Amino acid sequence: MNNTNVRQLVFAVIISIIFISAAQNVSAQTASTKNKNPFPVKYTSAVDQKIILKTITLAPVYDNVNGIYAAPIQKLLIDLLQSDKVWGYSEFPNFSQKIFVENFDSKPNEVLEALQKTGSQAMLTALVTKGPRGLNARLKLFTQDQGIVLLEESFQDLNTFEISKLREEFVILYHKLKNKLPYRGFVLSRRGIEVTLNLGAQNGVTLGQELTLAQILKLNRHPKLKTLVGIEKEIIGRLKVTKVEPYLSFAQIIFEKETGVVDVGAKVLPTEYVSYPMPIINSEGDVIDDQKTIIKNRSQDLMNEPSTPEPESTGSTKESSPSAYKIGKVIAQAGISQFSESTSLQSGASVSASQSVAPTINLGAQIVVYPSFYVDFNMKQLFFNADHSLAGSTPSSLSYTFSRYTGAIGYTHLLEDTTWGPQVSAQVGLTSYKTQVSDTTPTAFTSTQTDGISLKVIGVMPLQPEYPVEIGANVEFLINPKFSESPVDSGPNSTSVSSYGIFATYAHAKNLKYRFDLSLENIDSTFNGAATRLDPSTTSNIKTISQVIGIEYLF
Repeated sequence: MNNTNVRQLVFAVIISIIFISAAQNVSAQTASTKNKNPFPVKYTSAVDQKIILKTITLAPVYDNVNGIYAAPIQKLLIDLLQSDKVWGYSEFPNFSQKIFVENFDSKPNEVLEALQKTGSQAMLTALVTKGPRGLNARLKLFTQDQGIVLLEESFQDLNTFEISKLREEFVILYHKLKNKLPYRGFVLSRRGIEVTLNLGAQNGVTLGQELTLAQILKLNRHPKLKTLVGIEKEIIGRLKVTKVEPYLSFAQIIFEKETGVVDVGAKVLPTEYVSYPMPIINSEGDVIDDQKTIIKNRSQDLMNEPSTPEPESTGSTKESSPSAYKIGKVIAQAGISQFSESTSLQSGASVSASQSVAPTINLGAQIVVYPSFYVDFNMKQLFFNADHSLAGSTPSSLSYTFSRYTGAIGYTHLLEDTTWGPQVSAQVGLTSYKTQVSDTTPTAFTSTQTDGISLKVIGVMPLQPEYPVEIGANVEFLINPKFSESPVDSGPNSTSVSSYGIFATYAHAKNLKYRFDLSLENIDSTFNGAATRLDPSTTSNIKTISQVIGIEYLF
């Protein structure tokens, strides 16, 4: 072999050694990079992320019977959310305008706005309607996925009206709604092949149980109702439970589609044995947790009341007394009235007095004693001065007070089985009209009192949900009214009393409405017989037309 060939061979060997060393160095660097990131595979699904539910907000519960059912159901649902070990609760935000939960179906932007303000991932709405077909209750769950409804549960029964029974039905609706979710829980953390789940023994998880993990790729919705009818998913792993606590469990990954694909938020698919537990309430409507202690409501916490142990539930089905729910409204109004009084005397003379601007106040209260039944109290007073027309009678200026007092029992009937349907109320009670007027010589007018059994019919037509307005009308008559005079009288009489009115309310806030009333009251009397008045009356008429405006507060 010559020198040239030797040099070429040596050169080739050196080049080979350099190439092999470089390749080994690149391989080592690649291995080092992989070791720094042992879980390189990541799958992400926007839909999957939007239905991870950790915190829920509750929109104000509405009914169509002035809050009879809304208040106790609102408290129940807040208690359920606060005692839930999987979901947290976030208070519903204040909006600049009145919110109608019925509109959330068609206004997803308002849902997304509420979720953004509360930092929640979902929102519950509840509506209760009372109609000819009994009670209808609906519970809906809206999520971040487009702000549209995901799940809905409903209940309807012709014979259910008791609040205690309705509470039990809402607990069932809540339980069903939660178990219709396309997953039961999710991975809270991962370390190596060890994972922590937000499910435990209370959900039916057992030691050694195998669970399936998936990522949700698509939600299949009803084409019209938009509610969930199915999902498209990808199985990404399986777990074997190694430790179980009441509301948490720990497991090992026994199958993983690709290294690292099982991550925080991976969904545990429903199985026959894994579900959300049924909430428990006692006979007073308080939610009870697994330790049988009453979950205090938010108002108690805010008032910093001492947390004293409550009696343990006995499982009794005895209903709370309807009188325990002191729900109703108060009305306070002020305005002006036009008052006129006239009488014809046996001598042929006529006497009249009138005032076109009489200051007026109107106060009322209504308390619900049982669903659809209520007790109503009302008082109206006018204060003014007026000149009379009787020649030669002094003084010529009269000081008047006109009053009306009513106490009645009423029943409300819903004409349509809808949230904002028209309704009719009927009342029977006692009504008293009084006029107190200055004495004159000779007598111009007498102070009078008219009492009788009143029958009143009220019709209300809500314009919601388009407008936060209600309009209504009423008519009232007194049966066999008793008319009396002082200090003198014109003898036996026959009297008729009628009252007509129209009104409108505007909902300013959840519990507050502005209210306007226009009313006409008429008292007609005819006299025939022995009298103590020197110049007795043959007929008399008292009329008022009132316009008052104020507030109506619901409680």
